[in-house]
Amino acid sequence: MKIIRNDNPVLIVGAGPVGMLTALELSLFGIETRIISKHPRYSPHSKATIIWPRVLEILSRTGVSNRIIETGHYFDQMNYYSNKKMIGNIRFDRLKYTNYRYGITIPQWKTERILEDRLNESGVFIEYGCEFIDGYNDNDVVNVTLQDNVGHIYHESYPWVIGADGYSSRVRECLGFGFDGYQMETRLAITDAELVSESTSREVGYYLHRSGNMVLAPIGDGLFRVGASVPTNYTGEINRQFFNKLLNDRVPGNKTLGHMNFCGIFNAHVRSASSYRSQNVFLVGDAAHVMSPSGAQGMNSGFQDAVNLSWKLAGVIRNEYDSSLLESYSTERMNGIKRTSKLSTFLANVSLYKKLPAIFTRDFAFRIVSRTGIVDRFITPRIAQIDIPHGELSEGITKLESGRRIPLEWNKSTLSPHLSLTKHTIFFWPGNHYIYSEWVKYFNSATKTVIGANLVNLSGKVLGFIKDLLPANSVCIIVRPDGFISDLVDINGISSNEVFNILNKKINQQPV
Repeated sequence: MKIIRNDNPVLIVGAGPVGMLTALELSLFGIETRIISKHPRYSPHSKATIIWPRVLEILSRTGVSNRIIETGHYFDQMNYYSNKKMIGNIRFDRLKYTNYRYGITIPQWKTERILEDRLNESGVFIEYGCEFIDGYNDNDVVNVTLQDNVGHIYHESYPWVIGADGYSSRVRECLGFGFDGYQMETRLAITDAELVSESTSREVGYYLHRSGNMVLAPIGDGLFRVGASVPTNYTGEINRQFFNKLLNDRVPGNKTLGHMNFCGIFNAHVRSASSYRSQNVFLVGDAAHVMSPSGAQGMNSGFQDAVNLSWKLAGVIRNEYDSSLLESYSTERMNGIKRTSKLSTFLANVSLYKKLPAIFTRDFAFRIVSRTGIVDRFITPRIAQIDIPHGELSEGITKLESGRRIPLEWNKSTLSPHLSLTKHTIFFWPGNHYIYSEWVKYFNSATKTVIGANLVNLSGKVLGFIKDLLPANSVCIIVRPDGFISDLVDINGISSNEVFNILNKKINQQPV
């Protein structure tokens, strides 16, 4: 069997939203990819429909977020009802430390169209009708067997392969990843439809009832995503009559469905691969993990995978970092998925209580935490995905600390400092009191000595969201290309040469 080495360093299997964003992210670093898809693009229904604030932030890196916002539908709150009465809400317009105090609802096919247009503008084109048949790691390459749309089989090798091929991932299967988890008991029915006498609003409504739950989310063009848990013993068809009955039983008012684009039923799963890396093969998105649809975290989590992996892989390919850095992809994202999946499963479980004491306790608790600000601090930022720290760091805390997201963006602005797209950013903060001439001399010396990062002098600058987070003393804040803080280096009482040596080692992922 003759194996041909492909000129592209990275093969991406799967051209859904996560696969396309991975290719876009790698293109920022000048890394060429080949992205293949077994099927032509088609979308029987809208699938994932919500994009959260943190993901809007990271999509701005590739010029996608503005198009998403322009095309999608704005909402800034999720209101919860029990027995047709409001019990509380999750207000995204109260979020702190982000410019995106809202979510965007948008059918997945529109998201995919925007990503593919942007991909083509970057000179990357999806190869449709190409199927991944088999593959295995072979020292420093991955040998793969592919089949084109006329049935021709050929064998190639790539330095790196990324499996973005969804829940039924062939890459995951062939490379021997485990995929442990379980199927959730409750079946879910969905449709995208008009609601008669219902105006599109800025609210996503969750309706909890002893018979099950229901969600109504405006997705633009006068349509709503309508989702509902299916009663346990229901054996009939999932059609207009089914949804209208549940609307009458579970939702206040007199709402009925108008035109329906589609309807379907599915079982949700909660699963995660045993690892997201096997030598030179990586898993992203649904190939790596699936979770309850409650809270709409799935696709958003896949986008976080893409950004976390791409800067690390690009740096290794460009010989800027040691390949050991790639181990952190699986560690960090498995930790993030564990946190996010736990939250989405909790939201699903509490929405399906049937016993009156449990319902009373849930509703009473939700009213209290909504009114006291507990939701605003601990729940809203997690759903918005702006509070998913690394490692063992606690949620609900906003501070400049290694492993936390820094509340800054990549686009230039007069309102705050900005991050580098492709390099580490080092912010030099002189502290609250300093001698200007000495600080300028110090910073200028750093720009000549510290290599491979974008250095930013915060002296006298508009500080944006980090203003109240900065310490009183002088410090260097090292931020990774994905917007997470790598390290803080206290520069008090240390010689400039020693500081610069530490910074050079940190940004090159070397031990200090």
